Amino acid sequence: MNECSQHTLGRNICAIRKELGLSKVEFCLQLGISRVTLDLIEQGRDNVKLSTLDQLARAVGKEPWELLR
Repeated sequence: MNECSQHTLGRNICAIRKELGLSKVEFCLQLGISRVTLDLIEQGRDNVKLSTLDQLARAVGKEPWELLR
């Protein structure tokens, strides 16, 4: 079964955030999003807007498409 894009994005964001050594709170402050929103993204339960995807990608130094692979 193929993993949906939301779960792929969440798994990737969580892994990259941890690689960067950022706590959820630090990452949220950097992005200007709530902790609840980040939790939903990392759990694959949020339907992220393209603008938020761009913001996430810039924050971790990736291209948006790389977060969906």
